[in-house]
Amino acid sequence: MNLLQLTIKTFDKNVETDFTSFKNHINYIEDHNTVINGLTFAFFGLTEIIIKRVYLTFELNNTIHTIERVYQSGRCILRCDDLENEEAQHLVHNILNMNYNQFLHQFIMSSSFIETWIQSPTEALMRSFISTKPVMTSDTKMIEEQINDTMAFLNSYEDYKSACAYISKNKPYLSLYSNHLDQLEKSLEDKKKKVLREIELVTELDDMEKKAAIRKQQQQTIDKRREGLNALSLLYDEYLISQDHLFDLEASYTRAVYLYGSENDDYMRMYHHYINSIAGILAKDLKEGTPCPVCGSLHHPKPCLIEGREISQELLFKKEAILEKTRTDLEKKRLEKATYMVRHQRLIEKIIEKKKELDITEDISKEMFIRELSVLNTDYLSHYKKDKKLLDEIGYLHKLEKHLPALKQDYHEILMAIEEVKEEYLTLQKKIKHAERFCDEIIQKYPFIMYVDENVIENKKKECLNNQKILTLLHKQTIPLEEDVTSFITQLMNTANRLLKQITHDRLQLILDNKLYLQEEDHLSLVEDSSMIGLCIIVLGYSLSSLISHQDILFIDYSLQEDYHETLINTLSISPYFSRLYITK
Repeated sequence: MNLLQLTIKTFDKNVETDFTSFKNHINYIEDHNTVINGLTFAFFGLTEIIIKRVYLTFELNNTIHTIERVYQSGRCILRCDDLENEEAQHLVHNILNMNYNQFLHQFIMSSSFIETWIQSPTEALMRSFISTKPVMTSDTKMIEEQINDTMAFLNSYEDYKSACAYISKNKPYLSLYSNHLDQLEKSLEDKKKKVLREIELVTELDDMEKKAAIRKQQQQTIDKRREGLNALSLLYDEYLISQDHLFDLEASYTRAVYLYGSENDDYMRMYHHYINSIAGILAKDLKEGTPCPVCGSLHHPKPCLIEGREISQELLFKKEAILEKTRTDLEKKRLEKATYMVRHQRLIEKIIEKKKELDITEDISKEMFIRELSVLNTDYLSHYKKDKKLLDEIGYLHKLEKHLPALKQDYHEILMAIEEVKEEYLTLQKKIKHAERFCDEIIQKYPFIMYVDENVIENKKKECLNNQKILTLLHKQTIPLEEDVTSFITQLMNTANRLLKQITHDRLQLILDNKLYLQEEDHLSLVEDSSMIGLCIIVLGYSLSSLISHQDILFIDYSLQEDYHETLINTLSISPYFSRLYITK
């Protein structure tokens, strides 16, 4: 918010302004309950552009110069550095190197004119004001030089005190900056060593992971051999059980063979006995020359005789059934034995294959399993301890790998902090040297300034104030201008009406015909209401201040004048107070 906006906002809220000089100028119109004096108001906005902006530029002899804002001893001073042209230096010195009160007194209209204008805004009074200018006598130039010399000394004294205070205050900071830099550089070195060490450790991660892969493969080999031995042990246990079962089958089969042979012998004896019995029966009725009922022979050998008890066919069939059952049982046991022998042989082949796979050449025994498993357990424990240590190291290195970017970032931040502190240190060192050179320059110009006390300064100020009072009295003498100001008045009214139309959206227009009138549509009325007088004064004040010969001082850069014009229009247009002025009759 600039001074223009602040002033209107303060007025709308009916709050006192903080600017003492500004209040002194508007005290005499407070009873009118009206807007601030337009000329003062407009001029405050114009001076605000120069005094409050950070810098502005102006062109002199086809060269663009920059005026910078500098604060010294609580005052705002505008200074143009590296300006060698004496004319430009003189211009900047006369316009800008003066205090705020001087600026107001020299360029703002006197309160007597403003008060008269408020009471009776006539064309004659306007002509009277713009037709006058200060008279510059020979005494005026001498007094101005004295004022300038005194002000230059007072400004130099304030600058000298300010520079000495700056040096005293900031010089100890150089050692603090130096110590801080030492600490940062030590921290940077420690951080660098840590980064390099972690980088070195992280580079070993690939080798360690390869080693871990080999160890894992070895462990898998141990596990695989353990599994193989367990499988072989199971096969061997199965083999022992199978062998015992095979022995049982062999014994059972042997018993069946013996039983079958015994039964077969009994059956054959019984069969022969039965056949002989039949032959004996036949022989009893056999006659020589008669064909044999068995073989048909006519000649018969000596017939068999029945031996002992006669064997019946039924008994022979029973014996045959018993023999057949014995033979069936024998065949079953033979097949069972043969089948189990095949299974047993396959089990033996599996054992041989597993032994070959495990590279075992000795015979399988309980001692062999105990010895092999003992070796495996020893290897397993040895590998487990080494692998755990290796995996712990790899896990730690992975954590370092994740932490390394943050560590590098810390290193980079410390490095940036060192650069920042160095820059601040060098900047402060440069400013202190500049202040020391500045003090030396002032001492060279005013060698006695180091021994000046407050009494001397107070006397200098009183002397300057007296000279300013004398100069004010000289400026009150006026002479009329020779040229006609009618065209100027016309231009002034045109400018004022353009501004008023923009503010009131083409609803109001001013007419200056001996007295000031306000035209709204077809209605023409004399401006007598204090609020409307205030609005008209602001418009005329701005328009006048933009047309009088001070514009080359106030607006060195013409774009600033345009900026201020737009700010004035926008601020007045949105102000609730001025909205009431032209909306409410």
